[in-house]
Amino acid sequence: MYKINVFTAKLSLSWVQQLEKIKPSFCEFHYYAYTDFEDLYALLEQHLAVGDGALFSGQIPYFFAQTRFQEATVPMLYFDISERDFYRALTELFYEKKIAMDRIAIDFCYEENGYLGIHEWSIGKKPYLFSQTMNEFASKDIIDKAADWHIQLHTENKVDLSFTRVAEMRERLARHNIPFIAFYPSPYAMQLTLDNLVNQLQLQQLNQNKVVVVHILIPIDKANIDELEYRQIALYKAILDFKQMYANSFIVHREASSIAIITTYKHFLTTTNSYTHCHLVDFLDDKLSFPVKIGWGIGNSLLESQEFAKKAATLCSSKETQGYIIENGREIGPLLYGILLQFDDEKQQHLKNLSAAYDIPLLQLQKIEVMLEKLTTTIVSGELLSTHLGITVRSANRILKQLQEKSLADELPNITSATRGRPKKYYQIKLY
Repeated sequence: MYKINVFTAKLSLSWVQQLEKIKPSFCEFHYYAYTDFEDLYALLEQHLAVGDGALFSGQIPYFFAQTRFQEATVPMLYFDISERDFYRALTELFYEKKIAMDRIAIDFCYEENGYLGIHEWSIGKKPYLFSQTMNEFASKDIIDKAADWHIQLHTENKVDLSFTRVAEMRERLARHNIPFIAFYPSPYAMQLTLDNLVNQLQLQQLNQNKVVVVHILIPIDKANIDELEYRQIALYKAILDFKQMYANSFIVHREASSIAIITTYKHFLTTTNSYTHCHLVDFLDDKLSFPVKIGWGIGNSLLESQEFAKKAATLCSSKETQGYIIENGREIGPLLYGILLQFDDEKQQHLKNLSAAYDIPLLQLQKIEVMLEKLTTTIVSGELLSTHLGITVRSANRILKQLQEKSLADELPNITSATRGRPKKYYQIKLY
């Protein structure tokens, strides 16, 4: 059963409740009528996130929700006029009242709905349109702006009739004795919107139930191979503890030097805080005395998810517990203890530009970026880079040297040490 919250102006409640006549058996509607934006905000704050989806009586409350509740994840749609209904009304009007197209003001035709075909329909004589884009309806004073627009056109004798979709407009236009026709979505148009929302909910449900595989690998210490059995037992017990405490939906399968977990996409989002932080990394880092590699695989089949999970695990460091995600070939990570990944599009684009300009693997730059954020410093040594990237010190020094040659790092003066041996080299990395 889908719970769909319907937000509507009180003046529109009567026609919005026609939804009850077309309601599918697997949907239940909850209606919330508002009188002003303050009232709407309170209703959205209380009810928007607790439903499976949301419908709005028009573009004004829809845009209000989009701009004030940008973190909302529920599918949202609004009711609009269909071209079929619009043309039917226009045809009756022109034949019965002989109104000229260029003497009409319309506040609900814009680029996003294809102007309801008005430009093709009215060759030569064009009506007055309030806006070329729906973005205008994101304005908090949109009702005042639209009302002033209608009133000014009539005052200047440019139009004889106004078409409006805004419920609050009727009273304002009537107060100024302005002739108008208030348009409402027909049951046919409402059915189209409802079908669209149900399709989105069903796709979302299928996605939530998509199979996700976790591959947890125990790095093998060749110098102490006898300890492998102890690590297998310790890891298996820790996974079972995690399952009991946090994730009953996990199906755990024990293998030779690894553990495979099968879960759903819905529980993957919970466990990884929507891709940004892996609670499993934190838990295993606290419970185990040795590091493990955690790979999450998300594909279009169980087999593909398993392959992605195994590949993701190989991206992790051998020196600390880490997690990586591979979703349909896209690599995300590393997920580290206590670190929240920030998906900053501008930052990622900058790293992509550096990767292309300097011929440096993007994944390598992303790892370095996460490491610097974790250490809260841009000054590193080869040993430090080796530890956090899970590579040899020689490879780490080679990376630092390459960054220096490409002006992405500066070698700092040697720090003298009382101990014997070659002094450590430190570099200041300059990715920005």
